[in-house]
Amino acid sequence: MNLECAIERRKAIQLGGMIALGAGGVFVGACNDTGPPKPSPTGNPEPLPSLTERNYIFGYGSLIQRESRTTTWLKAEEAVPAVVRGISRGWYDRVDTASWGPTYVGAVPKRDARCNGVIFAVAPEELRAFARRESGYRLTRIPSRDISMLDGSKSPPVGTVWYFANVARRYPSERFPIVQSYVDACLDGCLENEVSYPEAREAQFAKEFMRTTTDWQTPWFNDRIHPWRPFVYVPRANAIDSLIRHELGEDLFDSITLPRR
Repeated sequence: MNLECAIERRKAIQLGGMIALGAGGVFVGACNDTGPPKPSPTGNPEPLPSLTERNYIFGYGSLIQRESRTTTWLKAEEAVPAVVRGISRGWYDRVDTASWGPTYVGAVPKRDARCNGVIFAVAPEELRAFARRESGYRLTRIPSRDISMLDGSKSPPVGTVWYFANVARRYPSERFPIVQSYVDACLDGCLENEVSYPEAREAQFAKEFMRTTTDWQTPWFNDRIHPWRPFVYVPRANAIDSLIRHELGEDLFDSITLPRR
């Protein structure tokens, strides 16, 4: 992967925490080194499944937020909230980089788990191009019976819903901490959905994100700009901090530190 692609992917890893850019849009358009599948951490290329005519992505990380989603996936303006059974989300995803980088939320199949997020449409060629290029993730089909919509719909959209599942777990460390700016994007997106969709609000969408995400831990750096007045740059900062305090406890909140200069 060339430097331009690496930079785009770091901006992109916002699809569930795992694809910063996510599968498609900006990343696909910015990089020309399509090539054959990259080897996975197991040493073998991940096989590509057959795509249907209508395809959707289930985004479970920062792509829940509209701003993040449209920055990384230009055509993903419209997305609807949902809860999926059989997916476990946690802080164990990161992008290999020569510099410092954060840990993101990733996801793996787990029968008794559930995970909330948003569903949005994607063109088959975009999804196929990203899946072919990226390693470390497995494009995984979500059975319709496992999807519960929170937009007033009685059933998921017609077509196939996919998510990118991790094939390895790498947890937060001093070099790859949890960072507040990424937490903000995820939770701001959840609160955004609560405003737009009554069913998401009734389901306490933001609290559901926190309760169904594992491995909340330190190191956790507060990388907000001007953290003593965070609302200037993060309008919902107080609501987000209240969620963290209530769901994870004062001790962990007090352990969030400013990045070392």
